[in-house]
Amino acid sequence: MMKNINGKVATVMIVALAAADSFAQGDYFDESQIKELEEVSIVAKRSEIREMREAAMPVSVVSVKQLEGTTTNINDALARTTGVTVRNTGGVGSASRISVRGLEGKRMGIYIDEAAMGQFSDYLSLNDVPTDMIERIEIYKGIVPYRFGGSALGGAVNVVTKEYPPVYLDASYEIASFNTHKVNSTFKRTNNKTGLQFGLGGAFVYSDNDYKMTLQNLNNRVVERNHDAYRKIMGGGSLKATKWYFDEAKLELIYMNNKKEIQGIDFDIREAYSHGQAGIAAVTLKKDDFIADGLDFDFDASYSYGQNGLCDKAPYRYDWDGNRYNSVSAYGGEQGTYASDSDNRTKDLVSKLNLNYLLNKHNSFNLNLYGTRTRQNPKNELMDLSFGYETNFPSKMSSFTTGFSYDLTLLNGKFMSATTIKHFFFSSQTKVLEHTFVNSPVDLNTKKNYWGGSESLRYKFNKKLMAKASFSSEVRIPTSEELVGNGYSILPATDLEPERCNGLNAGMIYRRQNKFGFFEAEVGYFFNDLHDMIRYQADMIPTMARYANFGTVRSKGVELDIKGDAAPILYLYANATFQDLRDHREHENGSEAANPTYNKRMPNIPYILANGGLEFHKANLFGGENQNSRFLVDASYIHEYFYDFEMSKYQDRKIPSSFTIDAGLEHSFKDDSFILSFKVKNLTDRTVYSELNRPLPGRNFSFKFRYVMK
Repeated sequence: MMKNINGKVATVMIVALAAADSFAQGDYFDESQIKELEEVSIVAKRSEIREMREAAMPVSVVSVKQLEGTTTNINDALARTTGVTVRNTGGVGSASRISVRGLEGKRMGIYIDEAAMGQFSDYLSLNDVPTDMIERIEIYKGIVPYRFGGSALGGAVNVVTKEYPPVYLDASYEIASFNTHKVNSTFKRTNNKTGLQFGLGGAFVYSDNDYKMTLQNLNNRVVERNHDAYRKIMGGGSLKATKWYFDEAKLELIYMNNKKEIQGIDFDIREAYSHGQAGIAAVTLKKDDFIADGLDFDFDASYSYGQNGLCDKAPYRYDWDGNRYNSVSAYGGEQGTYASDSDNRTKDLVSKLNLNYLLNKHNSFNLNLYGTRTRQNPKNELMDLSFGYETNFPSKMSSFTTGFSYDLTLLNGKFMSATTIKHFFFSSQTKVLEHTFVNSPVDLNTKKNYWGGSESLRYKFNKKLMAKASFSSEVRIPTSEELVGNGYSILPATDLEPERCNGLNAGMIYRRQNKFGFFEAEVGYFFNDLHDMIRYQADMIPTMARYANFGTVRSKGVELDIKGDAAPILYLYANATFQDLRDHREHENGSEAANPTYNKRMPNIPYILANGGLEFHKANLFGGENQNSRFLVDASYIHEYFYDFEMSKYQDRKIPSSFTIDAGLEHSFKDDSFILSFKVKNLTDRTVYSELNRPLPGRNFSFKFRYVMK
């Protein structure tokens, strides 16, 4: 878009000079020249209105400088943002859940450059995107921007990758505690004559994750994690054309492969592991003034073929004293009552069409069409032998979301309104076993339709102060994993109802320039009424589970965020969140009996969060020229919370409070061509638990060397 604007501006300057000369001689201005000026005006206004439209929604932004600080991955950066919690279950490569204002996991929309990741969650996570490739991270709270498409409730996280210069090379190597190694590289080359851009990139991650942990279930015994190694390889290439019919036509090909050992907590697991690999092909087409002036066309489509599974067929199990036991199943297995050697194949197709029409500087319209198609073919013969009958069945799932939006801008941009209406449709087909140890699968076919909508408002009182408010009635369609399972540990639940959330968000933002830079303060309030909440729960088949509708949950809370430059070389920030989620079911599910947990705080969700930090930066601190130094400190606090519903003040199933400090030193040479960074995580070596019996790493270190050619 900026390239188009710059080209038009150059034309305007030439036309304006010619016009001035003509008027001086008494001639009339050529009509074609007037048309050029009108086109420039439309393009410039369109760019301004798009920026204002973004500002109408509750959003926090993590900048590239924050990503280059003490963070080692995206989750680190998100965890320091107001209202955001990230719950890891271990070290590098472990499962994690992102929560915004208490609504977590699959309720969150996860996007990379506005392309949804939900369908690829079995083998791709946000942490797989190297921080060196990211321009910024956008965290939308309460409402998902309509142009993203799909369905989400808690908000959305959108990772915006960098736009590289014509010739660019970025390579880095990081070594860290617990035998952790990370290698990233990106290369781009542009042919100015043809407008073709070629890109290649790759990443390799390995970690033993062999930190010490305290087992609360074994009288606080300290052991070393001895079976938690993680390895992942990713590589890909892209070809983008900028001088064809479309302003941008891009093809991307990606391959990834991973293996993750399974760490035991109750038992000393020695052999079980999960694995996966996938290939993804993606196409992007963009064009401004498509068919008609003011109509922008944006199309994305991706297809993936993935394979994943669980290998758990060891003939023996071991406890932490080294005692050996036979596996429960005659076919092996360390984790539960059955053996597993699954080979599940998944085919995913995701497509999105976004049409935006700018009528004038006051009005614009948007149509978004978003569709998914998933086919799963689970195969686990060893598990079938353990149970004595077939336990997994092929399945199909489709969804289609239609969104229509209207944006209104008045009072010279002071007032903005964004109104959206959405229609959701999904269908699924599979077979399920309804009774334990009875080989009688039942066919289940589901088709459902739902409506939703939202309204966002923003008003600028002056250049320093603005107010925002949004109202929404959103729907989240269950994911393929929730509906049809994963083939080895999660059973199908095709009778799931979609989650619906009625929400309110309101806030004030104050921002002003000071003699050192800027100062900004933001306060926000939110309320959500979540119906048919989907939760993960144990099932009738031992060691397996399925998702089920829990019922109604209400949440409310407040946020405060303050940040700014305290001196020319010093930046400070602090934020705090209080989020209160309560069980609002008056009766137990499927019964008229009173619900004993009515109005109790929802378990396993933190409710008091706080972060703070500073950055000291100075050029040529150690002498020389073209050098920059940064020293950073980040602190994070999470108040204790209960793992189960709090039914008694004597209850001890709680996750203790945590207060951690991270520090980092970064120094660059030759205008950021060579960058050295040293980081310390959990500086005070505090014991931190993400969930009950899920200890996180203590103090750990990392050193990184990065080279950038541009």
